[in-house]
Amino acid sequence: MTQNIHTRIKHLLEETNDAFASSGTINMDYAGFAAMALSDFKNLLGNPDLTDMELRRVIRSGEKKRRLKDPNGCWASFIAHYVARNANQNLKEQCTL
Repeated sequence: MTQNIHTRIKHLLEETNDAFASSGTINMDYAGFAAMALSDFKNLLGNPDLTDMELRRVIRSGEKKRRLKDPNGCWASFIAHYVARNANQNLKEQCTL
């Protein structure tokens, strides 16, 4: 992934996080909310087969890693790198089977 894609993913994460924060009380976590922008993530990642379940899983997994490795760092930057590295992992694994 290029730095440009990382930056675009980071901006998308920040935009969805702002919308999530301003949406008031809803019955979902951030990963579920971000999955509503699935088509944007698919386009940025170049993965038309990415599902909302996979995106939610990657975001939640990234958040767990961030809490362990860099709890005081930039949330959006860490998650953007994590999503860019891991969102296409299932597709790669399926291609090697």
